[in-house]
Amino acid sequence: MSENKVRVAFEQLPKVEGHGSDLSTEWWVAFSHLRSKKSEMFVSIVTALSIIGVAIGVTMLNCVIAVMTGFEYDLRDKILGANAHVVVFNVTGQINDAPKVMEQIDQVDGVEASAPFVYSEMMVRSQQRNKGVIIKGIDLTRTADVTHLMADLSAGYTADHDGVVTFEESDLEAKRSLIASLGEDFPPLSISGEPIAPRADDPLLPGIVIGKELRTHLMVDVGDRIQIINPLGGGPGPMGMPTPSVKSVRVAGVFDSGMYEYDTTWTYVPNRVLQDFLSLGDSVTGIEVRVSDIDSAEFVAAGIDDALSASHYAKHWKSLNAKLFEALAVEKWAMGTILNVIVVVAAMQIITVLLMVVITKGKEIAILKAMGATRGAIMRIFMMEGAAIGLVGTILGTIGGLLGCAFLDGYQYPLETDVYYLDTLPVVVDATTVVVIAIGAFLTCFLCTIYPAWRASSLDTVEALRYE
Repeated sequence: MSENKVRVAFEQLPKVEGHGSDLSTEWWVAFSHLRSKKSEMFVSIVTALSIIGVAIGVTMLNCVIAVMTGFEYDLRDKILGANAHVVVFNVTGQINDAPKVMEQIDQVDGVEASAPFVYSEMMVRSQQRNKGVIIKGIDLTRTADVTHLMADLSAGYTADHDGVVTFEESDLEAKRSLIASLGEDFPPLSISGEPIAPRADDPLLPGIVIGKELRTHLMVDVGDRIQIINPLGGGPGPMGMPTPSVKSVRVAGVFDSGMYEYDTTWTYVPNRVLQDFLSLGDSVTGIEVRVSDIDSAEFVAAGIDDALSASHYAKHWKSLNAKLFEALAVEKWAMGTILNVIVVVAAMQIITVLLMVVITKGKEIAILKAMGATRGAIMRIFMMEGAAIGLVGTILGTIGGLLGCAFLDGYQYPLETDVYYLDTLPVVVDATTVVVIAIGAFLTCFLCTIYPAWRASSLDTVEALRYE
């Protein structure tokens, strides 16, 4: 920029009282610094690198945080699909008056449904293999409204037990009919999937629902006979050692939760079957509760505590899985901090750009101050330059991040289900997070302008023009 242009600009444009220049002049000067001449092309190159650095940092930050948010949300949904939002227990370990307790729970504000359940860890055995599992007793009419078991069913007996059907996602009535009929006895099936006459070695048996991965491990299918084994359920043997108790059941359905751990470990039978097998009578382990708003589960749990006697207590999903979600939050924070270093390094280049401008434009800064530009005006000029670099980089990075997230979401990057709990890379773009990242990146860049702007405003006019 020539000395004449600067003089004309500051003589012709109206002055803002108390500043010695107006904002339009300051913007014009700041923009002209970013458009360096060919002799100062290096400044423009470093400026472009700064913008690219900020853009890359913001892009990577948006993509990584979106993926980690996707993992968090997907994990939460799957946990809340297999488990209830709130679980009510008794200090004795068993609830003996479940109908009365459920009646009190259902009257609490925010409660949508409740269901009793029985919980035990046992073994299941097929003709080929065995495995330790969690066996959960369910209410045949209530549980479908509390957990996602019904929605997760992928195959099972037909309503009248005359064959096997593969369920579509929308076959809710057929799925509900299967759950409701688990307490009935199921016939064996032929290789073609048709029912055959029961016989002594393969009689009618109560049904069990197992996970897709457990079915593969046990090498069984719908209609096959398996055994559930309670290692200590048979009482003391002849030598005083505990003996196992065994019960035969038939695979009546298969579920696919999308979470490997659940699909390999969880099994479901009617409450009555498990109560009889464990000699519990009418007692249940606890009561599952579904609430209308999962984010207010702790308040509903507090309401349930107030409604029930002191011997009962409620645990909400946030407390039951507190360590897991705390670990996810720490992991997301750590990854965000690490990736934010890219933005900080790019923002540090802004300091380099502005300091080079101060060095190369020292004479023009001195002329501006000699013509009446205040230290505040000089600082604003250089802060505008750095803010412009940060703003352009942030906008480009945000656009790039959103495009990257859209690509990842559309590509559905496959994952190994025996390593991860889901089969594709989840991507969830949270608008608030995108805004926070953008504001944070811009503020980081803006803070990096303060020192160079202060150096420019502190330039001594006499020293700068001494040899001109």
